[in-house]
Amino acid sequence: MNRKKAALVSLPPAALLLFALLSVCAKTVSAQGQSWSHIQTLALGEKPATLNALFYDGETLWVVGAKGLIMRSDDDGSSFHTVESRLDTGLNDVFVKDKRIWMVGDEGKMLRSTDGGASFVKNVYVSHRNAEAKSLDLYSVQFVDKNHGYIVGDQGLILSSTDGGLSWEELPSGTSAQLFHLAFRGKRGWVVGSAGTILHSDDKGKNWYPEKPATTQDLNRIAMVSDDVGFISGNNGVMFRTDDGGATWQRVNINSKESLFGMSFLDKRVGWVVGYKGTIFRTSDAGHEWIQQPASTTADLFSIQMYASRGFAIGRGGVVLRY
Repeated sequence: MNRKKAALVSLPPAALLLFALLSVCAKTVSAQGQSWSHIQTLALGEKPATLNALFYDGETLWVVGAKGLIMRSDDDGSSFHTVESRLDTGLNDVFVKDKRIWMVGDEGKMLRSTDGGASFVKNVYVSHRNAEAKSLDLYSVQFVDKNHGYIVGDQGLILSSTDGGLSWEELPSGTSAQLFHLAFRGKRGWVVGSAGTILHSDDKGKNWYPEKPATTQDLNRIAMVSDDVGFISGNNGVMFRTDDGGATWQRVNINSKESLFGMSFLDKRVGWVVGYKGTIFRTSDAGHEWIQQPASTTADLFSIQMYASRGFAIGRGGVVLRY
């Protein structure tokens, strides 16, 4: 017989009960030990950088930010190396699908890679609305497959590509609002923006229909967890949830007045949202209740990406947090 097991069995009942209680407490402490730690402060030159967006797939971490910053990590954020962008304007979003990478930023700047980031092709989108050429700021990019993608930006700009980002076509949005973020699932798309703007399309963006939640706050991010379930984060602690694909949106009571930005969900039940002053909230019940988590920073957080049991959040002052 195993000596340790034999010794345990010989304990009196009271001792066995104490041992069981201590084991449960140890497991509880271990589970609660999952937390956010500040692992990096990324700099641009000699000053901490402003980090706007990230993409993480469990292996590679891409970060983009102000003044054309692009950084990559292949060791779970332990080290980063700078990728040359040849840009001096801000990059606002990055999206990765297999070996293809797309980045968008201010003044119509676009970057595209087909070789996993070994090289990038730079482009500038110029809008010709009303016969006036303008390079509008671009805020968000998403591809539903290697060919079909979308971008949103200033003055109600929505762009569509059917050739992997080689060329782009403007889609009528019916609004002049700033459009900050988009989410597409197949033919269906959702866009959010300034002054409570929400748009919805069922036909790949050919037609857009406005929706009106009860807010005039800027809406910063949208995450569609499934065809039916989705979330919107906004300024001053605004959070909305839908169960019907965006036909209606219900206000979620989140105990914060800080502006909320990036969201990431592992499934329909478990997700996170980040915002100003190091705000991080987590839900484990499909977004009905949100619990604040300690962030080990007071920096403004703009983006978060979770993958399995690990995740990253980034923001102002070059802060990189790891979960």
